[in-house]
Amino acid sequence: MRETENTKFKANTERRITIFMAVFALLFIVILYKLFTIQVIEAARYQLAAKKQYESRISLKSSRGIIFDRKMNPLVSNIVMYSFAADPNMVDNKDSVAQIFADIFKKDKSYYLNKLNQQNTSFVWLERRIDPKYESQVKDLNLSGVIKLNEPNRVFNYEKLSAQIVGYTDIDNNGLSGVELELNNLLEGKEGYVVMQKDGLGRKRPAVEYPREEPVDGNNVILTIDMNIQKIVEEELQAGVEANNSSGGKVIVMNVKTGEILAMHSINLDGSSSDKIAEITDMYEPGSTFKIVTAAAALEENLYSKYDIINTYGGEYMNIKDSHKSSSLTFTQVIELSSNIGTNQIAGKLGKERFYKYARDFGFGITTGLDLPGEMKGKLKRPIEFSPVSLNYMSIGYEVLVTALQMANAYSCIANGGMMMKPFIIKKILEPNGTLIKEFKPVEIRNVISKNTAKQLTEMFVGVVERGTGKDAAIENIKIAGKTGTSQKLVDGNYSKSKYTSSFIGYFPADNPQIVVAVIIDAPGNGEIYGGKVSAPIFRKISERIINMTGLHEFTQPENNADLVYTSNTISEHTPLNLVNFDISDAVKFLNNNEIPFEIQGPKKNSVVISQEEIKDENGSSKLKLITAGNDGEFKISKESVKMPDLRGMSLRKCIKIISGLGINYKINGTGKVLAQMPEAGSKLENGQQVIINCSDPLVN
Repeated sequence: MRETENTKFKANTERRITIFMAVFALLFIVILYKLFTIQVIEAARYQLAAKKQYESRISLKSSRGIIFDRKMNPLVSNIVMYSFAADPNMVDNKDSVAQIFADIFKKDKSYYLNKLNQQNTSFVWLERRIDPKYESQVKDLNLSGVIKLNEPNRVFNYEKLSAQIVGYTDIDNNGLSGVELELNNLLEGKEGYVVMQKDGLGRKRPAVEYPREEPVDGNNVILTIDMNIQKIVEEELQAGVEANNSSGGKVIVMNVKTGEILAMHSINLDGSSSDKIAEITDMYEPGSTFKIVTAAAALEENLYSKYDIINTYGGEYMNIKDSHKSSSLTFTQVIELSSNIGTNQIAGKLGKERFYKYARDFGFGITTGLDLPGEMKGKLKRPIEFSPVSLNYMSIGYEVLVTALQMANAYSCIANGGMMMKPFIIKKILEPNGTLIKEFKPVEIRNVISKNTAKQLTEMFVGVVERGTGKDAAIENIKIAGKTGTSQKLVDGNYSKSKYTSSFIGYFPADNPQIVVAVIIDAPGNGEIYGGKVSAPIFRKISERIINMTGLHEFTQPENNADLVYTSNTISEHTPLNLVNFDISDAVKFLNNNEIPFEIQGPKKNSVVISQEEIKDENGSSKLKLITAGNDGEFKISKESVKMPDLRGMSLRKCIKIISGLGINYKINGTGKVLAQMPEAGSKLENGQQVIINCSDPLVN
């Protein structure tokens, strides 16, 4: 009996041991499996999680490319500002960090705690581009897990001059509008990075065993815009909108020969500047400025000569009226007096198919291809879409929608002898080190009309200014060609009796056109509505300032500069180097590139070289002395006096460029090339002295 009990006890003990060993073995297997899973199967995930406790990757911001005007004035560039970021995994005392930032930046502590308590991230922004007033408080800030970064910030260098064209960027320096958006991929550059590690003392250091990639700065862009002309346009458009109590306006200035946009600006409905480029995005019915299509087509097709008599029915015909009542007018007078009825008669003989062809050839109903975002193509009906009265209304600028750029380019085509150029605003793209990536050249689109037709139209447009509706655009001693336009605005589906679009588009000098200026004023509210009274005076003020500033020589076709040569980087009396009449920035660039020593007397910015002389320095070495005068006349003749430059043989435009910068009185007799001058070249000019210029052709009134 007892033996039986011992046997049972032994069996139970062995069974318990077996069960225990089995459970232990199972647990061991589970532990082994878990270790194998952690160490082998999911090793990468756990290693990454561990690295997050002591490593973080920090982005190194690139500097966005600089945008220059045509003379290398930086319109927009970058400044460096402080920003603060944190790696929530590496911040030791989040409450303390949040409190420090809350005290400095006067925000609630919870604002920063919410950022620092974010999960599954190793990077959060605490403050971006802080106000400079905080810099003294954060200069020596050193907190575990908190990073101080230098971020490039976009700034306009001339109080937002040309801001609509250049455009804007967001807080991360991504382009939002204008050139910034159009060329964002070229301007933005490429971010770099560095991996940071926390050492045993909690200090953050670059991880030397990890790669570091330096940021690559963005490419630079040179525009066709002239900063000084842009300033003139913005100032005069603002003044014109205010003087006419209008709801807005647009101005475009173009180089006739090349299609380059020299300036462009718009003001929106509330009278302030708008971010959008309304000159290419907003469409309107142009009114009488659109009559160039009918006139050009009729002359090109030999349907009329400029002296043919056209019946104008006493100034009223089929619900269309003229502001100048007449029973008949010559073709030329129809244009000069902007006769709607006369234009209708011409269009009727032309026919809708030919009218459409020339309207299309002038670029209406299609985009110009300008290198900016958002350009609209306007609206031009096809002949099949014409109603019985469409041709009458379209010929005088109704039932057609255009942009300001399309109109400016059409007039530029006439000024350029009938050859249409492709408008462009991007001149060059450069690497950060200045290496040229791409240069944009003038592009001929099509020959719309013959040179003879273009010449006849220009003569008529001169008549518009001298005898017709555009007299307020006239400029003394400069022949202006242009056309007025006045159109009723559509309001709630009906043509308003009180809201108008007033336009003047012209170019100069008419005998050799260089510049076209388009002025469109929206809803003038001071009583005057006609383009000749509203927009023509604005055109005149802009054009006068451009002429006085540049003398137009900058925009003429290249002249023979055979005398501008150099043989070495030293100056001698035998060196045929002549920098007179050069913009000082261009002269300095030339001299620096060729390592020619020089010094400047007079203003060093926005000025022109009016004379030069060779001088010896204290070591006896020769160098060139450039005497300059400001384009705005700010340079006054010093007691040392300035020598009178030799102006003989120069064109009048080149002469004006030089003497307008002298800051003294001058008088010009006649036109053409300079024959004689008083005082003679080399004479000393004193304050208050008047310069007399006699030209080859007498002035004809």
